[in-house]
Amino acid sequence: MNEDQHPAVTRIIDAFSAGLSDDVRTQISSAQLADLASMIDQAIDTEIAAAAELVEGVARTLRERARGPELGL
Repeated sequence: MNEDQHPAVTRIIDAFSAGLSDDVRTQISSAQLADLASMIDQAIDTEIAAAAELVEGVARTLRERARGPELGL
């Protein structure tokens, strides 16, 4: 798990668990919660990568516009 994301993932898992009844909570193993944490971590990674691609696209567009048209002199 990405260490930067660990606190956020832990808060999500804790909030999820807190919303469950005691009966349900006792039926979910720590291994299943670890699997859920891994899935959340992967989802965050995917969204960060998608956001980075968008930012890179905007940066490319800005660089191209800053150069301006070639005058062909």
